[in-house]
Parts: sequence; C-alpha cells; structure tokens
Amino acid sequence: MNDHACQIAQMKSRIDVVKNTLTRRLFASLMILLSLTACSEKTMNLDVAIYNYWPRAIYDVAVNGQYAGGAFMGYHPGGAGGSVVCCVKVKPGPVMIEYSLGGSEGAPRLAERVHATAVLQELPGDSKVLTVHVYPDETAFAEVSKEYVDERPEPQSKK
Repeated sequence: MNDHACQIAQMKSRIDVVKNTLTRRLFASLMILLSLTACSEKTMNLDVAIYNYWPRAIYDVAVNGQYAGGAFMGYHPGGAGGSVVCCVKVKPGPVMIEYSLGGSEGAPRLAERVHATAVLQELPGDSKVLTVHVYPDETAFAEVSKEYVDERPEPQSKK
C-alpha cells in the first residue's frame, strides 16, 4: 500500500470513530430525553377529595371519566360539602371533572351535567390525594398533596 492509500485508510478510520462516537452520544441523549418524557407522563392512583362550593348539592362526580363520588352537599360557612373517595388515576395535564347539579324539585338546571377542566401542573412521587375544588362559575381547581387539603383557593376566574 502506498503512503496516499495509508493516509486515506487512516482518515476513513478516524471518520468511523467520530461517527461511532457521535452515534453513541446521540443515542445516550435520546435515552435521557425519553426517560424524562416518561417521568412527566407518569400516572398515579390517588384518593380524590371533592370540595363543592355550589350553594346546592352535586351528584355523580367523575374525574377523567372515573367515578369519584355520588353526592357532595352544598357549600356553607365552615364546610365545603366535601368527602373522600378511593381511587382515581391521574397524570399531569388536563383533569376533566363532570357532575350533575342537585337541588330541590323545580330548581333551575336540576340534574344538568356540568363539565369543567382543571390543569394538574405536577405529580410528585409522594402524592397521595387529588383535591378537586368545584365552583359555581363552572370552573374547577385541582392539586395533589401528601395530605388532605382543606383550604379554599379562589376560582380561576377571580384571580
């Protein structure tokens, strides 16, 4: 082999080493990115606590299409008509809440199905409870925590 052919062979060998190194780095980067994406898409089973701030009862509550309780009495000073049900599957992102309006016979919108969407910003690994606050302006607020929450955040429309 002449010197020129040896130089070309060495150059091709170096190019192959660089390509292999870049390929391995790209693969490692993709694996890291995929693992981060998988973490953000994690799903957890949590107890769900519904707090009803309507001045009337709500019934047949569903969170993301999963049963979350049959009846939640209307808000009154010192109580938000809440109770706890086990368990619903959630992940970060939109949380769909559906419920039927209760009330006495002849009440406006009686048995009407209301749909609200809350956004769950994060889902820490130590979460145990999904708290959903349901407001008379047909909005909802969702949060997760290690313990039960009893504070009443303002409706999104008032912030």
